[in-house]
Amino acid sequence: MPTRPSEHTIVGIPSPELSHALLLSGLSAPSTDSAMSVNPPRRKMRPPTPSLFHTREFKFYYLIYLTVVPHMMYTMWQSSSPSRPEYKKYEQALSDGWMFGRKVDLSDGQWDTFRERLWIFACAMFAFVALNRVFRRMVDRMDVDKMRGTLPQLWFVCVFATAFIVVLSGASIIFIVGLAWINYVVAKKCAGKRWAPLVIWAYNMAMLFSNERYKGYSFAHIAEPLAWLDEWRGLLHRWDIMFNLTMLRMVSFAMDYHWRVRQDAEAGVQHVDALAVNVQTPRERVEHACFVGNYSFGNYWAYLMYPPLYLTGPIITFNDFVAQMRQPCVATSVRETVVYGLRLVGAGLLMELVLHSVYCVAISKWAHWDAYSVYEISLIGYMRLTFIWLKLLIIWRFARFWAMVDGLETVENMRRCMSNNYSLQQFWRDWHCSYNRWLVRYVYIPLGGRRTSSWNTFVVFTFVALWHDLTLRLLQWAWIIALLFLPEALASWFFNRPKWTSRPYFRFLCSMGGALNIVGMMVANLVGFGDAGVDKMLRMFCSAKGGGFLAITFVVLNVHLQMMFELREREYRKEYALYEQSVEMTAPNKTQNVSPQSRRPKSAKRA
Repeated sequence: MPTRPSEHTIVGIPSPELSHALLLSGLSAPSTDSAMSVNPPRRKMRPPTPSLFHTREFKFYYLIYLTVVPHMMYTMWQSSSPSRPEYKKYEQALSDGWMFGRKVDLSDGQWDTFRERLWIFACAMFAFVALNRVFRRMVDRMDVDKMRGTLPQLWFVCVFATAFIVVLSGASIIFIVGLAWINYVVAKKCAGKRWAPLVIWAYNMAMLFSNERYKGYSFAHIAEPLAWLDEWRGLLHRWDIMFNLTMLRMVSFAMDYHWRVRQDAEAGVQHVDALAVNVQTPRERVEHACFVGNYSFGNYWAYLMYPPLYLTGPIITFNDFVAQMRQPCVATSVRETVVYGLRLVGAGLLMELVLHSVYCVAISKWAHWDAYSVYEISLIGYMRLTFIWLKLLIIWRFARFWAMVDGLETVENMRRCMSNNYSLQQFWRDWHCSYNRWLVRYVYIPLGGRRTSSWNTFVVFTFVALWHDLTLRLLQWAWIIALLFLPEALASWFFNRPKWTSRPYFRFLCSMGGALNIVGMMVANLVGFGDAGVDKMLRMFCSAKGGGFLAITFVVLNVHLQMMFELREREYRKEYALYEQSVEMTAPNKTQNVSPQSRRPKSAKRA
């Protein structure tokens, strides 16, 4: 793999490729390093458009919402009613519930496991955070800036994480330690060499395929006397499924260390160390390398197995993790953490309400679509995708909440509701946001970034599919998503000109394009993450009845998109107000540097 373009930032000036990639990942990209520039140049913002919320047009949209949304909810409730004859066919997949006297749909294995063992994970995380805070107070007296090796704050993390992995994976910790150790040796031996990224990636991809091929390995296949260890696999028998996230951290450590060695050779150890000391912003925590001694096995093991983030993420780079351990982040207050926890509880209750009301997962797995109308099928498919979004939101926020309590700042993975997206690029920027940033840093930029985006995007999404699961269906999903990027990019390039943007009907052209985008994204995600019978479902949409329904849906989606546009513009108005305030505060006072004599009236001067 080519060397990292962002290595040019070691003198404080980011390359154009880094700036573009940081914009894709949601990070700001100032033109100079904050440690070397106090007032970075500002980009002039366009004035916002007047609000449309009180116009007759939007009052008509409100009427459509008040009509369509309740009817959708009623239809979804009726499609899962026990009075329907189809209910008996999938009733065995449901479990006893506690709302409305109805059963609950727990046929999704991942959510069922998380829901059943939630109290165990919560108790374990509470114990870890409480003990870790006590231990940190004990080591706070030490001069951490002079600790260039394994940080004392991570001693307890290493011990607790090892015990945590033993409980989760049992004897499989032998495989986990072995694979992690090999990656550590490869990184240490190859760092700084031009071919190092190829070796790092080759090992980690081979490990990914091997884990899948041998289902987490078996001690009996290694040696018959070790067969008894196969009976002790911990709470999670398939440790290899969760290890995909660990693989991302292993690549992060290896590549960050490789770039650190390259930077030492190009800019000098003292200069890179000076940047490592002065780390203030989230971007600097990612881009500035750590001290060479910080790339130790102790820090590496604590980073891989950090308990709150081990199972689900969010993903954080090695540089960022160590920087926050050396200098704890104070960006999140206690009040914000408590509010975040309450929002997490609210999301959990919403999930319970959904699974007691609409049995979308069980119906999708049953896959007898002939018993439902095209309208009902579309709503079941929509709720299936909504369930996936809400499930991942809760799981990721649960992990992020405990990291926040422990004082570690991570990225919010789900930054927007699934139903509040119309751009494919923005959708993937906000869906699993930390993974998107990881892809930008370790795949997109090293492959050439924007210069090679015509083929780079296909490589990125192929890796995403293989990383999720080694199936042809996910490869099809990845290539459909990559193809959908092309028409959006071409349309944005062609229509983003004054002769179009100044037209009063421009936003309606945008809504038509956005509606096509939404339909394409739903089809792609149903192909990739839907259940059996998706092909039959899609064929029904292509029938005569399905065509008429899609036409009506297209009109309703345009109404929804106009609302989304206006919500985005409202967000922009707030940003613009802050921008104007900052401009007024930084604008020089015209009379500030004027001498007292020059401010005297002309008559006084003549006198």
